[in-house]
Amino acid sequence: MIILSPLYEKPNRVVERQKLYQLDTKPVYLRLPRSRLYVGVFGALFTVGMVSTTYGIVHLVKGKQATE
Repeated sequence: MIILSPLYEKPNRVVERQKLYQLDTKPVYLRLPRSRLYVGVFGALFTVGMVSTTYGIVHLVKGKQATE
């Protein structure tokens, strides 16, 4: 099983990483790498979705103008 030994004989770095994350003063959702990208993309998609939904609801409520 020498082929698989690098997978299960790794050093345990949980305590080191835990200390790094707990010492960071940024908000929890921005501590990981690329988290600003994920939060930014989520915010942009959420905003587009909410604006589109509001636009659709307003046009459904207004309805079509009657032509005589």
